[in-house]
Amino acid sequence: MSIEPRAKVAQERVLPGPVPMAPETVAQLRVVRRICVRVAPEGLDVGVAELPPGGLQVWIDTPVPVDEQESWVLHHRMAREVALAGWHCEADADRLLVLGWSAACLHNRVRLLQSGLRRLTDFEPTAQRAVQLDGRAPDEEPAATLVSAVCAAIERRLRWPERLAELDGFERSSALPHLQLLLAQVTGLEAKVAAACQEHLVMARVLARAVCEHYAAHADLGRAQREVLAESRRWVHASSMIRGSVGARPGSTGAGRPHMGLAERRIAASVINHGVPRYIPAAVAPRAGYPGFEETEEGAR
Repeated sequence: MSIEPRAKVAQERVLPGPVPMAPETVAQLRVVRRICVRVAPEGLDVGVAELPPGGLQVWIDTPVPVDEQESWVLHHRMAREVALAGWHCEADADRLLVLGWSAACLHNRVRLLQSGLRRLTDFEPTAQRAVQLDGRAPDEEPAATLVSAVCAAIERRLRWPERLAELDGFERSSALPHLQLLLAQVTGLEAKVAAACQEHLVMARVLARAVCEHYAAHADLGRAQREVLAESRRWVHASSMIRGSVGARPGSTGAGRPHMGLAERRIAASVINHGVPRYIPAAVAPRAGYPGFEETEEGAR
């Protein structure tokens, strides 16, 4: 009995699966999601996915379709916040497209960071809010809980800590040299703004704790707030005192002192004499050839 040889069976073809996203795209997706979730109303889900040509797409992910007008407003609000991070965005009623870095958006972020850094040099509003204890009473909750609540309220008012936290761990880069310079400038300014915000939070913690201690001593909240605020004003305004007492150097353009941190202000406030020796120009002898030189020489004889 002859047996027909078995025909060879072709191997099963394995279709290629989805290409995994690049690490930088995953990091960008995470940051964009954080920003959009903060902007979206509570209870509204946000979908973020990779855009095949490059970039990301964001949409409102709800079982029931959102009204077209509301969707348009939300997508444009998200686009504004994402653009503040430096990306070029395009939005309509259906979705938000997040594309590459934009030089115009990065320049705008630089301006915002510089403006925020200038405003953070004023510690007076933070001091006043800190001694008010966010409207709470020291005898109703532990001091540690009260101080934490005050710091959280100050942090929300500053706004920058939350926005900088959304970019935490995200390494920004570009293949274009001019964008690399802008990103480096943005990163440096963000570090300065974060440090300035931390100083405000440190001061808020110190003043809120001092109010609680003063209140425990004499049980008069108003008096405790006035005493702590009066004590703090000496070093809160230390930079302005020094700036007003130091005379301009010859040839200076009148530019003010650089930003003084909280520790520098406290040290400066402890120095009694904020003045500097007056500049007395030395007598200049007349030179030969000028009128009066001969008379001066003859008089010396």
